[in-house]
Amino acid sequence: QPGKSKQQLLGTDSHQALKKQGYQIGYTTVNRYIRQVKQRCKEVFIRQHYSPGQALEFDWAEVKLEIHGVTKRVMLAVFTSCYSNHRWARLYYRQDMSSFLHAHASYFSFAGVIAAQVIYDNMRVAVKKFTLRNKDKKPTEALLKLSTYYQFDYRFCNARRGNEKGHVERSVEYVRRKAFAPQDSFDSLEQANSYLLDICKDLNQGSAKGRSQSIDQDYEQEVQHMRPAPSPYDTAELRSLRVDKYSCIKVDTNYYSVPEGLVGQFINVKVYPDVVKIYDFEHRLIASHERKHTRFEYYLTLEHYLKTFRTKPGALAGSLSLHQADQILKNIFANHFTDRAKDFIELLLFTQQHHYSFEQLQKAVKECLRLCPHHPVCVDKLKFLLARSEQGQVQDTPPPATQEMSQHIAQHCTQQLQDIQSLIGSNQVSTNY
Repeated sequence: QPGKSKQQLLGTDSHQALKKQGYQIGYTTVNRYIRQVKQRCKEVFIRQHYSPGQALEFDWAEVKLEIHGVTKRVMLAVFTSCYSNHRWARLYYRQDMSSFLHAHASYFSFAGVIAAQVIYDNMRVAVKKFTLRNKDKKPTEALLKLSTYYQFDYRFCNARRGNEKGHVERSVEYVRRKAFAPQDSFDSLEQANSYLLDICKDLNQGSAKGRSQSIDQDYEQEVQHMRPAPSPYDTAELRSLRVDKYSCIKVDTNYYSVPEGLVGQFINVKVYPDVVKIYDFEHRLIASHERKHTRFEYYLTLEHYLKTFRTKPGALAGSLSLHQADQILKNIFANHFTDRAKDFIELLLFTQQHHYSFEQLQKAVKECLRLCPHHPVCVDKLKFLLARSEQGQVQDTPPPATQEMSQHIAQHCTQQLQDIQSLIGSNQVSTNY
């Protein structure tokens, strides 16, 4: 029966069933009969002819690689031209919608042309409604938008009929074996993709079975029959996600921080294979995170919690957001502000407001220590030095004089003396130094 091929009786099961019904028959006789029936029922396949640019096949495959010393399960996306057998492949951490869209946009940008039709099996990112009959299958909304943008037709294979996209089925096995049997350890997924692209280039320089020209030469002729590709498609998967009490959104199984003040609200998120971008109600980008491929982990940005830390400074030292902060900030806090968390928060709010970089802040701290080596790092001095650095006045070598700093200190002291005078009612306070 359809869909129950793995539940059928074997020869030994059929023999036992016949014996229970009272038939005196040998196991060899049963097996001989089964072989005769299978021989009569063997399926005949019809070989297809494809014209240049007519069709392109797409499929996924699983690959296990060692990435930075850790064994990971990654997905191999493969495109194969039905006419020339030209191959292109790319690795992704997930077989999800954003990877599906990104693979198409990357391939079409690489090729520069679009085939008339793309053939898929019954993958969930392409088929919204699965049925045994092809005419009843419904594509996903993402595939509809993608095919409309690039102006290609799509076709789904019949259920359990991998032979209907035999080019890519063979290519998946061929590319995976040729690429990752010799080497399966890489420092990063980017390095693995660069290596994979070189392997595909080498494979395309060979010739397909029964062809005199190389695959690249056949493909050069084929592209003359295809439409030029438009500008790259925005491959983001759009999601509307609620901000939780930790000011985070959940993408797949991981949590990413957003700027405070949005707890309980739904916000718009663009999910790419490698990046998560977060937008407010006016479609302004408010946060961006590298997409992580772990499980149930939090990824927090310290700057997203500064206003809350201003009212809860004691929570800063042990917070996960500080633990995950840039090493420059962690060093400045550990060396100068462990007992002055409020000052540290005020300093970060100031740098955030004026868009100073962590490197500028680090340079200002070093300059402050050089000018006043026997005093603790002062927030007011750092603000002054950051303002000077913006004007290009902070130098790596000692300045010829510190007159500007002295004048600033003198003005500050004068103001303090005047305030004291107004409080005690004195007639005169000397301001000579």
